[in-house]
Amino acid sequence: MTRDILEFIANDLNLYIVRDEVRSIEHEIKTGETDFTADIDGEEYRFIHEIEIWDIYVDAIKETVEECYTGQLDWWIAIDWEETAENCLQDGYGHTFATYDGVEHEVTIDGDLYHAFRIY
Repeated sequence: MTRDILEFIANDLNLYIVRDEVRSIEHEIKTGETDFTADIDGEEYRFIHEIEIWDIYVDAIKETVEECYTGQLDWWIAIDWEETAENCLQDGYGHTFATYDGVEHEVTIDGDLYHAFRIY
């Protein structure tokens, strides 16, 4: 697990490795967290496990639409949120989750796929 995280930070992100930050990521994964944030060399990243990302994405799309169109959507209008999310996914997950730069990273840690997004 440690090696996967170290390689991701050094090779994919090209950032300085801080052992405490690596331990923090390991701790989140070992405790079963599937959606968490981590500081890496002064930047903040959100990690979302592959098994959870679609449901989290659908919720994010729903929240965005409801916030943007508050008062404009009548309560009786039925929206297929799964289909709406599929339509929005053409830009990938990064457009929604990577609020800093829109870039999505994929990293396999201890055999599990995580999507990582810079959020600050």
